[in-house]
Amino acid sequence: MNFPHSSSTAIGARLAMAAMLAIATAGGLAACRQEPQTAEPASTQEVAWREGDVDDALAEAKESGKPVLLYWGAKWCPPCNQLKSTLFKDPAFVAQTRNFVPVYLDGDSEGAQRWGERFGISGYPTVIVLHADGSEITRVSSSATVAKVSDVLHLAASRTGSIETLLDTATKDPAALSADDRQLLAGFDWQNDPRHFGDHGHASALLTRLAGATPEPALKRRFALLALSTSATPSAEGQIALNPAQQDRIMQVLPAVLASTKEVIANRQELSYSIPALIAALPNPAQRSALGSALVTALDKVYADPALPIPDRLGTVAADLVLGKDAQGKVLPAARAKVQARAAWADGAAKDAMVRQSVISNAADLLHEAGDDNGAKTLLTAELKRSASPYYYMLSLAGLAEENGDAKGAIEWARKAYEGAQGPATRVQWALEYSKVVLRQAPADKTAVESSANAVLDELARNPDSYYHRTRTKVASWGELMRQWSLSHGGAGVFARIKARMAKVCDTQGTDQQQCRRWGRAA
Repeated sequence: MNFPHSSSTAIGARLAMAAMLAIATAGGLAACRQEPQTAEPASTQEVAWREGDVDDALAEAKESGKPVLLYWGAKWCPPCNQLKSTLFKDPAFVAQTRNFVPVYLDGDSEGAQRWGERFGISGYPTVIVLHADGSEITRVSSSATVAKVSDVLHLAASRTGSIETLLDTATKDPAALSADDRQLLAGFDWQNDPRHFGDHGHASALLTRLAGATPEPALKRRFALLALSTSATPSAEGQIALNPAQQDRIMQVLPAVLASTKEVIANRQELSYSIPALIAALPNPAQRSALGSALVTALDKVYADPALPIPDRLGTVAADLVLGKDAQGKVLPAARAKVQARAAWADGAAKDAMVRQSVISNAADLLHEAGDDNGAKTLLTAELKRSASPYYYMLSLAGLAEENGDAKGAIEWARKAYEGAQGPATRVQWALEYSKVVLRQAPADKTAVESSANAVLDELARNPDSYYHRTRTKVASWGELMRQWSLSHGGAGVFARIKARMAKVCDTQGTDQQQCRRWGRAA
């Protein structure tokens, strides 16, 4: 399914992206000024978020001596809603935030995308701890347990150095790291830091060194699992080829992790979404079978744990989809039935609106990957009436229609999704998705191509000085698609008109005018 937060065709990579909380977003600034404010908690069990004004939060941090806790999110984002319905309501977490200046930055608020570029934020949600001068102390893995987040914040509150200094020490002499340093790095958001680790190979190499230099057994295995999760890249066909060293590492690390309930819970995201594909890639059938069975058994216990969030419990069945396939790569009936049962459970168990927003899209994705598109469509369609962000599910329905050869339905759902989208940054992203669906599904319809392309320009024009990293990357990629379409479908006239209008949009983009004017040029 063509979810807005998904880009890979392989379930391990696509669902990992969602679960590892790298929800992709496009840029754009709010059309109206949002006044900075300090939100007074209704009770002592709520975080006193400052809304929108990072400068004000940094100034308060300088006066108080407290670091800033920055949360970047979006109302429609599933993992953001998971954070809000779990971690942000946890009494221990709420109490700890009083040692910080907590600020919430909605991706659709004024200036949000500019701050996102400054702090190297790649997706929703991102949680970063900052010194008063804006330097980063750490970014917290949002998939960590409440207890682990609590430990990380406790360490971060008293840190005087930056993450750059810590990573430099880890790179040059990992043996020189203190126990607190290692704990902080174990809770670092390794897969959501494009500024330091845009190249996952670099992250994997550093994590491998950390694993080798770490004396604590559980942390050593944690680093090793993270290294494995970031090192094995699927081919275009979704296949993973493991080298002998990776095979040996899997056999050395995974059995010990699976033998510990505490470690399984601590590493549940990697075990649910990244590790299954690595097990499936093992060349030895006996090893594949034994490890695969042990992993599924361990994850079934995670699913059965009522203390864990519903999305985490549901996500464990992703391993069954990867490991429960026949020789032709088709999902076995038993795995499909298990997914259907878990999706029905999640649908029934998720009562709160935020919890539903955090779980329904993942349930639909799992059903789709299991081969139950009717079930996925039924689930998504029913949620349109319940959700405060129905446009999110409309784009998912467009993806379903597209994969099932329904071009008209795909375009109609994508158009409805764009038209219903709320928030300037969100509307830019949804307009881009609408235009791309038209390019794929109706390339011969020049009127439709031009109309949907103009929708993108309409949104960009409403948001001057918004051409920052997320927007710039996505709009540039879309520009290349438009250029290629014009060459292959005789669309030079349409492309020329769009490019001319884009030039006017670029005139409003402040310091990024020059980069904006490169739109549509051959690389």
